[in-house]
Amino acid sequence: MSNITASYQYSGLPDYWYGAGGRGERGGCAFAYYGRNTTLHDLVDQWVDDAWQNEHDFAGCPEEVSSDDIREAIVDSFTEAGRADYASHAICEFSLDIEDERVCRECEEPIGDLHDEDCAYVIEQGMYEVEDDDCEDDNDMMESPIAIMWIDWSDHPDYVEV
Repeated sequence: MSNITASYQYSGLPDYWYGAGGRGERGGCAFAYYGRNTTLHDLVDQWVDDAWQNEHDFAGCPEEVSSDDIREAIVDSFTEAGRADYASHAICEFSLDIEDERVCRECEEPIGDLHDEDCAYVIEQGMYEVEDDDCEDDNDMMESPIAIMWIDWSDHPDYVEV
């Protein structure tokens, strides 16, 4: 173990994240995008990749910290159920939440599927199939949601306080 820790910060639309203080000094934020079929393993891969590409947040990270150290810290931060989901490549809970949100508020049918012709929204719009763009007022899912992990390296033996 390299004394690197990780903790969950945020998941959802980028516009609603308020940021984190101290980024780039004692730790940094790793970002990952997710959609309907994103697995927890996919998110971890993206967080690890972002740690190496995000020069702003990871400028102060000791050079001795490896991608394996960051992956281990992220997975260690999961609950037992989370580690099982990671190992099995299960769809992450954030992606499952998207499924719940992507329905027409009038008739509760999934967006993009054939709506009931009695749906008030469909009648108002004069259509029978509602695509993502058509439900913009009902469902603000046009941006890709993000998941953010805080990676802290302040306890690493090679950390030098700035």
